Amino acid sequence: MAKMASKAKSYLSCGNGVNLAQLRDFLRRELLEIVQAAGRGSKAMVIDPSLVLELGLVAEFSALKERGIDKISPITTAQFPPDYPTTVLYFTRPKPELMGHIVDHVMEDQKRREDRQYTVYFVPRKTIACEQALSSVHANLTLAEYALHFVPLDSDVLSMELPLCYRDCALAGDRTDLHHTASALMQLQAIFGIIPRVAGKGDHAKHVADMLVRMGRESALPMAAPEIQSLVLIDRAIDLVTPMCTQLTYEGFTDELLGISGSMVELPPSVAPPGPNGKPTKLELNSGDKLFAEIRDMHMAGVGPLLSARARSLRAEYDERKEAKTVTQIHSFTSKLKRMQDDQEALKRHTDLCTLFNGAAKGDAFATLLETEQNLMASADPDKPCEYVEDCIGRKEDVSKVLRLMCLHSVLCGGLKRSVLEGYRRDFVQTYGHEHLVTLDNLAKTSLLTLQETKGPFAVLRKPLRLVYDETPDNPTDIGYVHSGYAPISIRVAHLLAGEWRGHEEALRLLPGPTFDFNQALPQGLAPRSREGDSTRSAVTLVVFIGGCTYTEVSALRFLSRHTEDREYVVATTAFINGKSLLDSLTQKSL
Repeated sequence: MAKMASKAKSYLSCGNGVNLAQLRDFLRRELLEIVQAAGRGSKAMVIDPSLVLELGLVAEFSALKERGIDKISPITTAQFPPDYPTTVLYFTRPKPELMGHIVDHVMEDQKRREDRQYTVYFVPRKTIACEQALSSVHANLTLAEYALHFVPLDSDVLSMELPLCYRDCALAGDRTDLHHTASALMQLQAIFGIIPRVAGKGDHAKHVADMLVRMGRESALPMAAPEIQSLVLIDRAIDLVTPMCTQLTYEGFTDELLGISGSMVELPPSVAPPGPNGKPTKLELNSGDKLFAEIRDMHMAGVGPLLSARARSLRAEYDERKEAKTVTQIHSFTSKLKRMQDDQEALKRHTDLCTLFNGAAKGDAFATLLETEQNLMASADPDKPCEYVEDCIGRKEDVSKVLRLMCLHSVLCGGLKRSVLEGYRRDFVQTYGHEHLVTLDNLAKTSLLTLQETKGPFAVLRKPLRLVYDETPDNPTDIGYVHSGYAPISIRVAHLLAGEWRGHEEALRLLPGPTFDFNQALPQGLAPRSREGDSTRSAVTLVVFIGGCTYTEVSALRFLSRHTEDREYVVATTAFINGKSLLDSLTQKSL
């Protein structure tokens, strides 16, 4: 079982927007109160594996241990040993398939006449399906809820870690995660005050907004001056282009090659040797690592030169010891030594990662992939198949890579002509197997690989929203640097909605779903917190992605924060995704 994080989260309060450490403190306090209320003596936490990282970000293990937690086990544990604590606290997502493990634990203990107390905390809330799955041992359990919604991953980033949100909403029509999102926003308003202005785009965004209004009428929020001035809700369905594109920022490329989960990444042996237990070394990626904070949003082309410059600077600092002759000079050098050692360790780590990434990006294969993406952006033709896609299928390249390019072709054109679509489907099924007929049907149902009925909006929006243009990656002037000249549609829309979007109605109308903009009533006598006269604080806009967000979209919003004098963006998402993870959730093997 992965050990819970114990690292201080001081970086959460480093942003110029809202202090997300307040949310973390609130969630931590709630969790510790749950553990404390379970009584004295030894206790165990039995956790849904998908919650381990989130709970670790909320509370350090030492604080749990102080309150009696002696054991932390995965919910998939076959049975508890005889010396296991008598108080067992389960923390689980409301997944009916996991309830069988709880039933097995209780029934096995009954057979062995073990006397234990079991409390099941559903995160963020219980469901009827789960209660029914536990009905055979219901008398032995106490059911409760732990409202863990948005988890702060950094000073400007929140995530609910619900990676199947897009699939569940678009494919299954399950709106449970939309309710969770509205509840999460209510929790934020309870901490940071009512958000005066709400705008958004898309069907699921409108559904969340409507639930937020309804919940607001039914709840009494505290009298607190709003710290967030506006909320922008973005439905993933309005921009399916961006996830299909290769991410080219340092953090985005890390996610593409290694996969980031809850701000943690597993390092390959070439970068860091495995731990004593043989498991991969994990690295936490956030602004607590100052070097990572500097390079995370940079285009990969600029990372290597910056790391080289940092290495030269660090060598020059170490060389100062040769010049240190007086007591004052020696003291000055030794006072910097610990910081220099930390800098050297971080520099080596990121240099090794950058070397790994450069190796993956070298050669004709990667260059051809990027060239194909950019050619499709510039002039995708629904009447003609992409030759590179056909070549990839012929070489039986990675399934996700092929699906990603097919879907990019489709979403750019608003669907493909019948002959092209049927050709792609036929060749794909013949090469990768007939089980993928279900996969292709799922992609059609979720608007990723469809038959063209009308011309898609991308070609029309390319100029008015300035979606494709020439950009210099190492000296960016606009957000398009994150994809070497493609500006994410979602960020263009979020930027418009955060300000004055009137006059752009026609462009917004071309994207799916309604556009909305309304004000929430503040309690009488309460006004938004003034930021006038404070040059370090700007108006805060919370941008919420419903259905997932990519790391390049976060980088683009950070670019806008740095280059907009009066606005700071904070990002929240149901989960972080990329093209591979989104498509994997829709493939037959995942269903």
